[in-house]
Amino acid sequence: MKKNMKHMTKTVSSEEEGARLDRCLRLWIPKLPQGLIEKAARKGLLKVNDEKAKPSLRVKEGQAVSFPKSFVNLDLDVPHKKSLALTHADRKWLKDLILFQNADIIVLNKPAGIAVQSGTKQSKSLDAMMKAYDDTLKPRLVHRLDQDTSGILVFALSLPMARWLTKAFKERNVHKTYWAIVCGVPQKKEGLISLSLSKKPEGEKVRVDTEDGLSAITYYRTIESLGNRIAWLELTPKTGRTHQLRVHCAEGLKTPILGDGKYGGKDAFPLGRTPLHLHARALTLPLPTGESITFEAPLSKDIQETFKELGFQDG
Repeated sequence: MKKNMKHMTKTVSSEEEGARLDRCLRLWIPKLPQGLIEKAARKGLLKVNDEKAKPSLRVKEGQAVSFPKSFVNLDLDVPHKKSLALTHADRKWLKDLILFQNADIIVLNKPAGIAVQSGTKQSKSLDAMMKAYDDTLKPRLVHRLDQDTSGILVFALSLPMARWLTKAFKERNVHKTYWAIVCGVPQKKEGLISLSLSKKPEGEKVRVDTEDGLSAITYYRTIESLGNRIAWLELTPKTGRTHQLRVHCAEGLKTPILGDGKYGGKDAFPLGRTPLHLHARALTLPLPTGESITFEAPLSKDIQETFKELGFQDG
């Protein structure tokens, strides 16, 4: 980074190519307010290759971005959040979760019970732990799983791949397959569930809302059943709404997922107290090359034990 009395210049890297100029600046200076970027642009103090630039400009590798030196001074004045301190056991635990890793992505088999992102009720999350796992990596979440759901979770390790996969998930170009053990057996062996959903005004629950809800579509297939008491379903969501599969099973099929007291109440525990039996089994990602890659996550220990108890033969 070059600097003079009032301005600094930094060169755009291959990882930052294609990002908006304001986004690029925040990658370099994370605490930089958008308002200051806009103000600098209006005053002509924001330049790319010595030409005045707008915050919305898409930058290219090798371009020289010039901005006020005060941007960096501001960032130094803001206390940065300390990274999570990981123990040796934490690092071994994370390493054991990794199913695949290359220069662009890292794929985990997420355990049930840990949040993907930190929040008011969770100080420890996979996102925070992965950021502290290896200083040479910059993992970026491109999708989510519920805290109580296990299975495939993908992080992008480069900004271009993060943008590519985020768009792929948003445009529903990612094929997702879940396995669930449900209480009861669907009337039809396979079919489509189309129930619009919205969040309740209070709490974290989601409800069926045919008037104002967002469209939610899930394909299902019964793989195996035990009388009329328990079934093993394959679920393929075509949309990605919060708690979609849980509500669609409980309300659409009238077969709540085993262990899902939030949406199934006492009917979700015919085998006694048990964790949620919902597992993100497989994920097929489209790649920028035009090819695709598929990942599968082994079942968690809890779900494996239930399969054994019920006599289901998992793949």
